[in-house]
Amino acid sequence: MYIILKEDKNIELYKNNNALIDYLKKHSLSNWTEKIYEKNSLIIDEYEKAATLYYVVDGVISVEILNEGKCYISSFIFQNDFFGLDSFSTFKQKEHGIRVISDQAMIFSVSKQMLFQLLNEEPKYYELLLTNFADIFQRHYGYFNFLHLPTTERIKDALVYLSDHIGIITEAEHLELPRFITQEILSKFCRTSQSRVSVSLSDLEKSGWLIKNKVPITIN
Repeated sequence: MYIILKEDKNIELYKNNNALIDYLKKHSLSNWTEKIYEKNSLIIDEYEKAATLYYVVDGVISVEILNEGKCYISSFIFQNDFFGLDSFSTFKQKEHGIRVISDQAMIFSVSKQMLFQLLNEEPKYYELLLTNFADIFQRHYGYFNFLHLPTTERIKDALVYLSDHIGIITEAEHLELPRFITQEILSKFCRTSQSRVSVSLSDLEKSGWLIKNKVPITIN
């Protein structure tokens, strides 16, 4: 179980999404699934147009995009997040894939058609779902603001962002990131090379901001 560390920055994680999931599970018409995916599994392939809404019961997954032949991570999807918003769009295809980066991830899914039918019976859940969608867009806007920073500051901000969501408090009261947050993951998210990530992490360790620059990366 991941520890949420800063309530002011991550208030969206406290939305009562489980109320909607419980409602969908209990309804006799709901044709839902709950599946465990292993690390590196693609939940949705690139270009695959989903007709399903997904919810992360447990685990961490990433949104991958290809840019000039290189694979980048445009955002992370955490426990209590919904994804599969492209199922609501009019675009015939998309250009991103959804991949598990934690050791495992448990994902709940329900078809868009069934979701609409059940929401029409309980309209109060529309507001909850729209709040989730708005928060997802806000997270993406924050990512684009982050890209203009110098590389080391970009990496530092990425580590703070990740520690806010999935940081683990050690016995020494430092913030430790899960072992799956590697230099490769950081390079894809920060849009830089692994060698540049390595140099920046070493610099942050020398400055005392990091306790450990190897996995598990640990913030002072």
